[in-house]
Amino acid sequence: MADENERPGTAMSVDQEGDDEAPPPPAPHEAGRGPSERRARVTLPPPEEDHGPTFYRIGIDYTYEPQDTEFIVQCGRIKKLENLEGGVNLKNLTLIASCIEKIENLDSNVNLEHLELYQNLLKKVDNISHLTKLTNLDLSFNKIRSCESLGSCQFENLERLYLSSNKISDIEGVFHFKKLTLLEFGSNRIRAMPLELGQLVNLQQLWLGKKKITSFSISPPPALRHLSLQNNRLEVWEPSFFQNVSGLTHLYLGHNNLPDLPDEFSLLTDLKEVDLAKNVITLVRPFPKLKNLEELWMNDNQITDLTEVQNLASYPALRTIYLERNPMHGLGDEASEARYKDAILQAVPHLFQLDAVRLGSKIKIISDGTETRVKGIRKR
Repeated sequence: MADENERPGTAMSVDQEGDDEAPPPPAPHEAGRGPSERRARVTLPPPEEDHGPTFYRIGIDYTYEPQDTEFIVQCGRIKKLENLEGGVNLKNLTLIASCIEKIENLDSNVNLEHLELYQNLLKKVDNISHLTKLTNLDLSFNKIRSCESLGSCQFENLERLYLSSNKISDIEGVFHFKKLTLLEFGSNRIRAMPLELGQLVNLQQLWLGKKKITSFSISPPPALRHLSLQNNRLEVWEPSFFQNVSGLTHLYLGHNNLPDLPDEFSLLTDLKEVDLAKNVITLVRPFPKLKNLEELWMNDNQITDLTEVQNLASYPALRTIYLERNPMHGLGDEASEARYKDAILQAVPHLFQLDAVRLGSKIKIISDGTETRVKGIRKR
């Protein structure tokens, strides 16, 4: 019998304590038997030393034969001009979009006529004065700051010189190239057209777009036919300009801030193509003397009156017109766009192209029917 003074439940607690002993703690895993020990161990090799980007070499990765007259590589990751001693017969050396930092090691390549190092990392024009047979030199899209060194190069046969998209501030060192027919200096830091340009008596194409030129002042080469001054800072017409370049056939003046055309524009009687896009022009002026004009680009101006397009009838040879995105276009309004098109075609019924659309042309699709069996991409 339990003691009277013992509280109820105490004896049961004692019995439970004796019968249900706490289980012993689990024994530690044997070595190599635990989950972490059973996993496969991967040993990584030591990291390789990073030597930077991989470049390829002329004569080793890109080879040529002694009798070859052309060596052309695009996007070749070439860093240095080297191993060209055996290319004495090369007439064309073209290395586009590589990493060449210096013109060098061309002493044996005196027969080169075409040298093109477009889109590299050149900072200077040097070590080419001995290449006297050059007819084409292209050093565009580099980091060249000056072309003054060309003044010591006697390239009597040079016809085309490309130096666009560099960091050149002045046109210099090129005025003794009497056979030059094309000169490209677009996208540089030039602010004015030098008077010495008139010395280039055979120059037919002059490209001076995307600069900071503010004036039309030019001493034009007598044979000039193509002139580009797109994307500059021109705001005022200068009457003397039209007298100086009256032989132009192609004139590009888009993306400036030029007002309506002056009367002197009629002096350009040989004009075939003119770009006046994105200026502040409000009128379509008639110039009946421009009988050869085939293409007229006047889109993105400020022409508000649709009746202005009637003056297009004064250009008998007109085949292509760009007038879109002027206020009179009514872009986005179907009825306004229809009136715009009808008015232009009424003035120029023989038009071949209006804006980006060719008129009256048909597209003929030639197919063997296999395209109908191509499975489309379906969502799952």
